[in-house]
Amino acid sequence: MSVQKSLAEHIAVAYRPLHRGFLIATMAYYSFVTFAHFPDESGITLVVMASISAATALYSVLLWRIVETRQLSVGGLELLNGVLHLLMLLNVLAYQLAHYEPAKMVYFPLLAVAFAMSSVTQRSVLISVAAALGSMLLVARSSEPASFGPYIFIAIASAVTCIGLSTLLRGVVQREVTARIRSEAAQLATLELSEKSARLANIDFLTGLPNRRHFMQMLTDMVEQADGVVVCIVDLDGFKGINDAYGHAAGDQVLVEVARRLQGDGRLKPVVARIGGDEFGILLPGKPDAEILQGWSQMLITQLKQPFYLDAAVARLGGSLGIAESLEGDSAETILDRADYAAYEAKHHHKGGLVVFGEQHQATISHTHKIERALLQASFEHELVPVFQPIINIATGRPESYEALARWHSPELGQVSPASFIPIAERLGLIPRITQCMVRHALDLAAKLPDQQRVSVNLSMHDLASADAMYNLSAILAASDLKPCRIDFEITETAVMHDSQEATTALNVLLAHGARISLDDFGTGHSSLSRVQTLPLNRIKIDQCFVANVETSRASQAIVKTTLDLCQNLGISCVVEGTETAEQIAALRALGATMFQGYYFSRPVSAAVVLEGQSKKSRSSAA
Repeated sequence: MSVQKSLAEHIAVAYRPLHRGFLIATMAYYSFVTFAHFPDESGITLVVMASISAATALYSVLLWRIVETRQLSVGGLELLNGVLHLLMLLNVLAYQLAHYEPAKMVYFPLLAVAFAMSSVTQRSVLISVAAALGSMLLVARSSEPASFGPYIFIAIASAVTCIGLSTLLRGVVQREVTARIRSEAAQLATLELSEKSARLANIDFLTGLPNRRHFMQMLTDMVEQADGVVVCIVDLDGFKGINDAYGHAAGDQVLVEVARRLQGDGRLKPVVARIGGDEFGILLPGKPDAEILQGWSQMLITQLKQPFYLDAAVARLGGSLGIAESLEGDSAETILDRADYAAYEAKHHHKGGLVVFGEQHQATISHTHKIERALLQASFEHELVPVFQPIINIATGRPESYEALARWHSPELGQVSPASFIPIAERLGLIPRITQCMVRHALDLAAKLPDQQRVSVNLSMHDLASADAMYNLSAILAASDLKPCRIDFEITETAVMHDSQEATTALNVLLAHGARISLDDFGTGHSSLSRVQTLPLNRIKIDQCFVANVETSRASQAIVKTTLDLCQNLGISCVVEGTETAEQIAALRALGATMFQGYYFSRPVSAAVVLEGQSKKSRSSAA
């Protein structure tokens, strides 16, 4: 019995250096965690989580003082350690219960390892490890039941590892290995674990290449060097088709082979990484000569076009490359954004080719950013100036209605083309505000026009897909004094292709106010007669692409004639857009067209000009 007690006392003494390092790390870590909660948490969650982490840090300080100043028995050290383990486990449990994150489930096995390495007795090892891994399973069961199975294997593997590590450490202590040797062994184990974790966090498992995280670290290091760096983004063309046709296993084979081909030329010492599903990043240290860089890029493009021999098929794809060179003062994020932009330009405008980021691209980005800032600050009620283009009934020679078109005059940028600001407004989610402003302007003009004339406004997919936008439009129509409503809404086939049923429901809300619906740009985009059948249409507008050569093209004539007959059979009106010459008008009239819109009759004009023209016609009629 006395021998056992003496051995236990020696074990307690031998564990002191390990506890000292463990407690210092715990103090520092949980002190940091306490302050880290304040920017990210609030309310009762902040109080609870900060309190637990602060209590853990304070208790670590207290325990460190006790270990340093007192000779503790094994039982006393075991009890004090158990309280610390409980507090550490509460930190992870509280965080996962408040903000469940699958990636942070790894903390439970890490805690189990920490508990096993810091526990004095095998009993405390079993209790602490069971508590950590049991908590992991409870959280996984409640928050991610579909993935519960893998966590069981993780728990079993972690438990076996923890018990094995603790047994080994106790055996070393019991063989009276010196404290220094034990400390070095612990440091070595920690270093190996750190290196393994770093490798797992920085490598793409499929290709063995650095992942995006590691890529950004390397890019940051290279940008800070005086020699600079060239960044190349490779966006694969046609990879999705390979996945769809041959399966993901074949797609994985292709990605592995792409990784091999991209690393083939060692003259420029490229550092290749996989930074997305079908996207690769390449770093070239220094600033290679432009001619050498061009030749290297073309070599990559050529290699990617070579066939990929799979297990059961031969696949082909390509790659679009975007290149950007670092400039003085660049950050890693800045140069990567430029390379991304160049790759986007290559993929959408030079597929399978190369775009090198240049001054013209920077000017475009700067101009786009200016438009973004101005749009976000714009007062559309004051800055948006509508113009109106008449739709002429050729039988009377008079306007039957007017289409309202948005023109933006920014106090900062001046007059901005719709082709420039409309796509950006769509991306920023501002289109519903613009539509609502245009509807108010259209209502104002319609109230001053003769009762038989209407005003149309374009409606986008962003309007149709937003319940709030449709509610606001409905409220604007309901509040108007213009009864009955003389507003038409023009939609495109693209705007309704995502969900025709949802679009029909939204359009019926507008029809209930007396509005009418026109299908604009008919015959382009994703045309489908089923939409003509299902949508509540009052009018179809034939796109101008069928008008440009209608005098000579039998195909255009047949399409226009078929559409005119379709509208007549459906009992809806038909407008031909983009009419610019007398010859076009004559050819279209011969086909049966009676409603026209285009520069031949009038360019878009202001509301004042429209009303002035109405006034002149009224005086002429009176005379």
